Amino acid sequence: MADWQHRVVITSERSSRRRWLVTWVVVAALVAGFALYSVTRATAVSDFAAATGERDRLLDERRQLTRDLRVAKTEAETLRDQVAYLSRSQEIDSGACQDVKQSLGQLQAESSDLREQLAFYRGIVSPQESQAGVRVYEFRVSAVKTSPNQYRFDLVLIQPVRSDKRVGGQVELSIEGLKSGKKQTLKLADIAVDGARNLLFSFKYFEEFSGQLKLPEDFRPLRAMVVLQPGGGQAAIEDEYDWKKIIREDAEP
Repeated sequence: MADWQHRVVITSERSSRRRWLVTWVVVAALVAGFALYSVTRATAVSDFAAATGERDRLLDERRQLTRDLRVAKTEAETLRDQVAYLSRSQEIDSGACQDVKQSLGQLQAESSDLREQLAFYRGIVSPQESQAGVRVYEFRVSAVKTSPNQYRFDLVLIQPVRSDKRVGGQVELSIEGLKSGKKQTLKLADIAVDGARNLLFSFKYFEEFSGQLKLPEDFRPLRAMVVLQPGGGQAAIEDEYDWKKIIREDAEP
């Protein structure tokens, strides 16, 4: 009887210990779970706050970028307008500059013509600076582009105004050169291609002559000779011109 009671007591103490152990395990599990929950919640809250802050920062940055983009678009539009204005202004300035250049070129050409005319009339009205009597004022020869070996000549004769009498006579024009290595002289009557075969002059102040002549293919011109034969027993006037110095390449047929 005594042994049975003793076994019962031992069993009862073991059951009590087991219950306390289970209780402590449960409590520890609850505490650990609560602690884990608290830590997880705190971490989640912290992450949520950080995410919210990052989102707000990105939203603010996007709004700022939107404003910057709007300002940049406005500036770009302004710059495009300025570029278009400057481009148009440049076109206008270039056109105006071109017009000015053309006008300047025309004025320079007119001025050159006027200077030539002034020099021409000075040779007539300033006898103290000119030789007396009839003389050659200008003689030039121009090659005709469309016709090989064909040339146009222009001759101007003048006399000072103090010689108020009409002067008359004849012009003898000839071309000296080489043909087959030999010296040869060609007279105007032999090489003229129009009616200007006999140049007769009769004027008071000045007279102009022009015509065309054609040289043989194997003839190399060296010089031109212009001889004035005034009437009234006056002495002949001879002028010699180097062909290379008087020839030009701008004549039209």
